[in-house]
Amino acid sequence: MFVRGILCLAALALAAATLPAGADEGQDKLINYYRKKANIAPSLPITVKDVKDSPIPGAKQGVLQIGAPPRSQDITFVSSADGRYVVFGDIDDTSIDPSKAIMQKIALTDESFKGPADAKVTIVEYSDFQCPFCEKGYSTLEKEVLPGYAGKVKFYYKHLPLPFHPWAEPAAIAQECVKVQSADAGWAVYSGFFDKQKEITVANVKDKALEFVGTTKIDTDKFNKCYDNKETAEQIRADKAEAAALGITGTPSFVINGRLVKGAQPADKFKAIIDDELGPKT
Repeated sequence: MFVRGILCLAALALAAATLPAGADEGQDKLINYYRKKANIAPSLPITVKDVKDSPIPGAKQGVLQIGAPPRSQDITFVSSADGRYVVFGDIDDTSIDPSKAIMQKIALTDESFKGPADAKVTIVEYSDFQCPFCEKGYSTLEKEVLPGYAGKVKFYYKHLPLPFHPWAEPAAIAQECVKVQSADAGWAVYSGFFDKQKEITVANVKDKALEFVGTTKIDTDKFNKCYDNKETAEQIRADKAEAAALGITGTPSFVINGRLVKGAQPADKFKAIIDDELGPKT
């Protein structure tokens, strides 16, 4: 195993002292150091939590919580046993395929998808229906990328509505309320929200979702009940938590067979990764 960053291995061999969760002096030293290193304002609280033995013999690991929930940021760290040396970053186990480890964090069971179930490449997108960059990413993926990989790529869409987009979360709830009745209708609403993004408002998002369903039959009463009671809000929260666990904070973000792609990238960027994952042509 190794730690991202430069780590003094000799220091990690020192085990004469520890950094237990209650060691106020050691924690204060670590907090003060990081506050100066990252130029954290004195008014912003920093807390040390989850201190435990590291997989690296003789070392400790833990988390610095910057700020207060729900807007806090967690910074992982690894320190020598005496707390003198520290690296801020995650520990990676090189015996584990990093792509597989990332895909294992993504819940895909019973999720609807485009493409064949046995596709060699899986793309998972975390996105926001109101985000202009997400509309660009949607257009690139749907019009320039996926058509060229029919039968080879499986695509999932997950929700990451940003708090400053007022109709993004209602749209996500509406799309999920449609999807629970019909996967095909759910994909129609997904396309409709992006294709008609400039027409959507907080006031009409519910009606637009029903409009985008088109000729597919769904029970309107069930949809209204689902939307009005926000019955799919828990799914949206789960998608948000999953994105956070993957280190995704912005939209659009894509995971291609465990490889993270952030932002509305050009088609060639997606194609290069997909081609690499598909392997040499035969």
